[in-house]
Amino acid sequence: MDNQYDVIIIGGRIAGASLAMRLFQQNLRVLLIDRATFPSWPAVPSSPIIYPSAMRLLEELGFAEEEYACPEAKVTHVVMDMMGKFQATFSTELMQLDRSYIYGIDRHKFDTVLWERAASLPLVTARDNFGMTDVLKDDNGRVTGIVGRTESRTEERFQARLVVGADGRFSQAARKFGSRPFEELNDYPSASFHAEWENVGRYSETMQYPAALFQMGNGYSLLCIPLGNGKYIIANYLRTADVNAGGKKAEETYLDNLQKVPRLREQLKNARRVTPVVGVRRIDNGYRQAYGDGWALVGDAFHYESPLDGQGIYNALLASQFLADAIAEWQAGKPWLQAGATYQQRFYGSSIAMLKQTVKRVQQELYTSPPPDFVVNTLLRWMLTDPAYQQQFLRYLARAIDPTTFSFSPTPGPIMRGLWRDITGKRR
Repeated sequence: MDNQYDVIIIGGRIAGASLAMRLFQQNLRVLLIDRATFPSWPAVPSSPIIYPSAMRLLEELGFAEEEYACPEAKVTHVVMDMMGKFQATFSTELMQLDRSYIYGIDRHKFDTVLWERAASLPLVTARDNFGMTDVLKDDNGRVTGIVGRTESRTEERFQARLVVGADGRFSQAARKFGSRPFEELNDYPSASFHAEWENVGRYSETMQYPAALFQMGNGYSLLCIPLGNGKYIIANYLRTADVNAGGKKAEETYLDNLQKVPRLREQLKNARRVTPVVGVRRIDNGYRQAYGDGWALVGDAFHYESPLDGQGIYNALLASQFLADAIAEWQAGKPWLQAGATYQQRFYGSSIAMLKQTVKRVQQELYTSPPPDFVVNTLLRWMLTDPAYQQQFLRYLARAIDPTTFSFSPTPGPIMRGLWRDITGKRR
C-alpha cells in the first residue's frame, strides 16, 4: 500500500471528514483515519443541534438536509421552562433567515454520513478502526507523518507533507505535536452528562417535540434535544464541583435531576434510556496553538468550549473551511507557517466573541444565585417572552448577528413592553 500522502487527517468525524472533502476539491491525496468504527457515537458528548449557519456550510459540501437530518427532528419551537414560574416559547420563524428552523442531530447517523461521503472520494483513503500512536518527525523537529495501529495491533507508518489533528478536545495529536493553549476562559468550570432516550412522550398537545431548556436553579439545567420519532438527547449541565455532590455518582445525579422536573418526569414515564450516561466532568473553554512545522489542528482539537449553546458543529465546519483555505494558500506558494498563522487568527477572530458570550451564559445560569421570585416573574418573564428579545436570541444562536450586541440581562425595551402587556392583559 502506498504510504505517501499530501495530508493526513487524524480524526474522521465532523471537522476531519469535512476537511477531507474540501481537500479533495483541491486535488490533494488525503489519508483520513479514526480509531472508532463507523457508525458510532463520538467519545465526548456534545449538544447535537445545528442552526441555519451550519446547514449552509453542509450545503457547500453538497449535502441536502434529508441526507443528515430526520424530518421529525426539525425544531420550530424552543421552550425555556423556568420550573413552575413561567415558560417562554420561542418560534424559530422569528429568525427570519433562509432557513428559519433548527435540527436536532443524531450523531450516530450524522457522523457516519460525513465519514462515508469522504471515504467515497477517489483521492481520499479512509481507515476507521485505526488509531494514531505517534507522529514522525525529521531531524529538525518537523512533523512528517504518523505511526498507527489497527485493532489487531499491526503497526503501519504513513508520510505526509502536512498532518492535521482533528481528534477532539482531548486531542492526542495536539500532545504529540507539542501544541499548548494560548487562551483559556476557565473561571466558571462546568460539566455535562447526557444520554439518549426513546419513546419519550409529547411535551404538550400543541408542541409535540420542541427543544426545551429547564432552568432548575442552584447550578443545574437540563437541555432536551429531539432526534425524531420520539427520541431525545437529554443533557444535564452543572458546575464541575457538583458532579459528585452528596457523594453521588455522576449517573445518579443525572437521573435524580430528571426526576425533579415534573413535565419531563411525565414525558419519560414510558420512555427507555438506550445509551449509557456519558459526559465530561470539566469542560474547558479556549484555544490551542493551531499550527506548527508540518502540522495543524482543527475542530475541538483547536477550539474547545461549553456545548451549552450548541455551537460545536458549526465551529467544526467553519474551522475546516478556514483550514482548507490556508492549505490552498500554502499550495499556491505561501510558506506553511504564514498560512497557518492566518488560519489561526481568522478562526479566532470569528469565534472569540461567541466564546466569551457562552462563558458568560455558563456563569449566569450555573454560578449566579437565582434571583428572587419577584424578579423572575416580572423582569425575567418580560424579557424572555418579548418577541424582539426572542428574535435576537435565536439570531444570536444562528450567528446571524454580532454576538457582542446581544445581552442576556433585562434591558429597558423588553421591560417596558412586558409591563405594557401585563397592564393591557396581553400577558403571554
